[in-house]
Amino acid sequence: MVALRVTKVGDDLAVVLTEELRDALGVVDGGTLYAEAGEAGEFTLVGRDMSFEGRRTRGRLFISRYKRTLEALAK
Repeated sequence: MVALRVTKVGDDLAVVLTEELRDALGVVDGGTLYAEAGEAGEFTLVGRDMSFEGRRTRGRLFISRYKRTLEALAK
């Protein structure tokens, strides 16, 4: 478990990520971090969008990138 420090930035609150956590999440300055709500009210931080739309978008990008290979395999 990693403890995160909460600081006030203007009218908002910000969480300070340690270098270890930034590396594990793959987050860079200006990147996006997603918080997923669990059934028991807990939250999980993830470095990429794991929603259905996010997975579908990544899948379509994969298919478009390897379209010729996938067509050859389908023959």
